[in-house]
Amino acid sequence: MDEKKLNNIASSMDKGFWSFWDSMIYKALESSVDIMPPRLQKLIANYYTDARIRKLYFDRLGVRMGEGSFANLGMKIIVSSNHRYSIEIGDNVSIGPNLTLVTEAAAGNGKEINTLPYVKEKLTKEAKIYIEDEVWIGANVVILPGVRVGRCSVIGAGAVVNSNVEPYSVYAGVPARKIRDLEKE
Repeated sequence: MDEKKLNNIASSMDKGFWSFWDSMIYKALESSVDIMPPRLQKLIANYYTDARIRKLYFDRLGVRMGEGSFANLGMKIIVSSNHRYSIEIGDNVSIGPNLTLVTEAAAGNGKEINTLPYVKEKLTKEAKIYIEDEVWIGANVVILPGVRVGRCSVIGAGAVVNSNVEPYSVYAGVPARKIRDLEKE
């Protein structure tokens, strides 16, 4: 048998072998989502390579993600345990790598700092995050508690969003500011 035929056989065996194991891992993760410890759920949701599995695990962690929405690797969530769905993401949302969604901001380890009036009244916050349909979020964006991101808006890479984002607009910067409106055709 010549070398080309051997390479073809080896290649087809490799594809079948890895396809089998990929399918087995997918089924195992899919069937064990409800018995998985929360820390392991977060790890899988943030970093597992299959977006379908990440979406399933995020759902268990309080993130409702609509049809056609996709989160790249590294989406991190800091959610309150008080809400079943602390984060709601609409349909057809494109999320760049390393998005951080914070629904609960507090100096969790602090004792004295949490008694200071400014910290208690202005900095400590717990609220849901809403991301409407057709939004595009760039890489390394941080969205803070209580923010609503409007339909068909764009958030530039590296932005820190601490207030609502208007629909059909572009926001960027730290803190995120409106750069321009997007016109409908």
